[in-house]
Amino acid sequence: MFICMTCQDNTEKTITEICQFQGIRYDNRYKTAVISTEHSHHDYVAPMTETQYEKLVAQIAGAMNKAQVFYLKGGIVFRCRKGEIHHGADQNLTAEI
Repeated sequence: MFICMTCQDNTEKTITEICQFQGIRYDNRYKTAVISTEHSHHDYVAPMTETQYEKLVAQIAGAMNKAQVFYLKGGIVFRCRKGEIHHGADQNLTAEI
């Protein structure tokens, strides 16, 4: 399964990336969703509330049954080095096929 998302790194330039989706988890300490991909040296993070995260996970699970790729829309995902957290406004992401 693949994920297509608008990403931003520390240069603040945005770019669309397609990656192999390997999982998502919520970091309660930093109120951030952490998306894992095949890239072993960095994670993709999106600040959001736990409620937003639960909604997003349900959408991703639904998309997994229907398509080989899903799109994260409605916000920006921040590309960070492994273990790094990006602070910012909550992203209201949705997963669509």
